[in-house]
Amino acid sequence: PLNVTVNCTEASHRCTIQWQPPRTSHVKKSSCFKYEIAIEKKVRIIMTFKSILYTAIVENNSYLYESFHSGKRYSVKIRATDASFCLVSPNWGEWSTPVEFGTQQLTSTSSNMLLLIPGLAAGLTLFLCMIVRIYLKKTSATVPQPRYPFHESSPLDFQVYFLSI
Repeated sequence: PLNVTVNCTEASHRCTIQWQPPRTSHVKKSSCFKYEIAIEKKVRIIMTFKSILYTAIVENNSYLYESFHSGKRYSVKIRATDASFCLVSPNWGEWSTPVEFGTQQLTSTSSNMLLLIPGLAAGLTLFLCMIVRIYLKKTSATVPQPRYPFHESSPLDFQVYFLSI
């Protein structure tokens, strides 16, 4: 099925799901198809998400889903097969691209990990840099500074020696 659309109303807790029949070269009637609709409701339980799947078989190009709650997140996908003798394959076709609806934002543990991993990597890098710096300070030999010869005490007193000449 093509162009899957979902229109929901919060007041009535209903969603109208509509689509176009699959394109075939020889079938022009939409009555030649029946559809399987899979609606997945995503529920957050503690730190994980659980999916509750609802399926239905319909023979027209729309479906009224009556268990909609605006605070939840849903996903719908549809596939088609032959409804009668219209020279269409009796096997179920491929699922359509899932269409998400509902308003609850999903944040999973994996998205939190995406923030945690770079932070841990930066902290570990900083820690290793500090360890290497301390190690290099301890192991590197201190280079002695050259002596300044005029600050040393000399056996000769230059002022007295200069005046006596």
